[in-house]
Amino acid sequence: MRPARNRMVREERLEGGLARLTYLSAYRPWFAGLARRMGAWDGRPLQKKLELDELGTFCWDLIDGERTVKDMALALGERYGVPAREAELSVAAFLRELGRRGLIGVRE
Repeated sequence: MRPARNRMVREERLEGGLARLTYLSAYRPWFAGLARRMGAWDGRPLQKKLELDELGTFCWDLIDGERTVKDMALALGERYGVPAREAELSVAAFLRELGRRGLIGVRE
């Protein structure tokens, strides 16, 4: 599997080189209904931001649609001296979270 970035995600670099990702997210249905009834919602999606730490930024930079998850885990292990299994679990958990938020997709 090869993770690829969502083209709709905007990336900016903070001091120290860390990444901040800005993306669109849907409101929870109950909140959207309540806001609509109160006249406080204009129908636009919610804009969210996610600031990545050093490891997250390193992994984000590896996501190019070409590298496999295994390649990413190997790079993480080599860079930070993490055992292979721990690196695989960390990368998989990170990618799951990005996928849950709609920041990445996966291709074969």
